[in-house]
Amino acid sequence: MATYKTSDFRKGLKVKLDGDPYLVVESTFRKPGKGNAIYTLRLKNLIRGTVIERNYKGGESIEAADVEEIDVQ
Repeated sequence: MATYKTSDFRKGLKVKLDGDPYLVVESTFRKPGKGNAIYTLRLKNLIRGTVIERNYKGGESIEAADVEEIDVQ
């Protein structure tokens, strides 16, 4: 399965957390004075519609979700 590293984090990515697909709604980057960079992601569950916020340190990765987009009318 494909993975996204922290440098790939951006709005619109579809990732898999705890077995559920999520959409990255917002991605922010912070670099404190000392220590690793911190990436804060706001994630929307594509099944339930709930929004969560998760923090990741620089160098971590997330599994890509296997979802398919279909345009309908």
